[in-house]
Amino acid sequence: MLLLSDKNRDLSKIKFIIGITGGSGVGKTTLIKKLYEEFKGRVSTFSLDNYYLPKEHQFVDENGIINFDLPTALDQNRIQMDLARLIEGNKIEQEIYGFNNPGIEKEKIEIEPKELLIVEGLFVMHYPFVRDVLHYSVYLSVKPELQLQRRLVRDVTERNYSEADVLYQWHNHVLPSYQNYVRPFKESSSLIITNNDHFDENIHTLTAVITKNLVLKNEASV
Repeated sequence: MLLLSDKNRDLSKIKFIIGITGGSGVGKTTLIKKLYEEFKGRVSTFSLDNYYLPKEHQFVDENGIINFDLPTALDQNRIQMDLARLIEGNKIEQEIYGFNNPGIEKEKIEIEPKELLIVEGLFVMHYPFVRDVLHYSVYLSVKPELQLQRRLVRDVTERNYSEADVLYQWHNHVLPSYQNYVRPFKESSSLIITNNDHFDENIHTLTAVITKNLVLKNEASV
């Protein structure tokens, strides 16, 4: 059941909403870039990563380390409000979260509703208020050892974490969160795409589904 009325949805520029989820390092950003290339000028992205609460409101584990990999780490009220406004056809503004890189934490982006809306993040399927507005959901699957390799490269080079910090988070925060809040939705997703060395053939299924639905929705609105 969708949260927004059919009237509001019909008035929106958005025709098709897909959710993209999966564990850390599975290639969500890479897949989204491919969709932007395939559907030029017709895509906007709503990223849950930009809704982390301030550090003082985060859960701290028994070793005094902040656990950012819990559903409670994000501002759920603001996610629900901004997502609803976007789906209703309004522009919204997000402040980019810096992930241990304070120099970019104050940057802001404006998100304009377009035909295809991608909602991406770890908890896209876990939060009912997000899951219920999706027309289609994609789960990205990668071998765990590859996920860890990718996370190490990203977090050490882009997010200023030490290798020891990344490994601690991986074993104590990332994996438990994945098993509890992400993995349970794998089988119920509309489509599973494997991304070990490259995206498997299901990426073509995804682009075909998007194309079909955009055509149908645009024909229906004429």
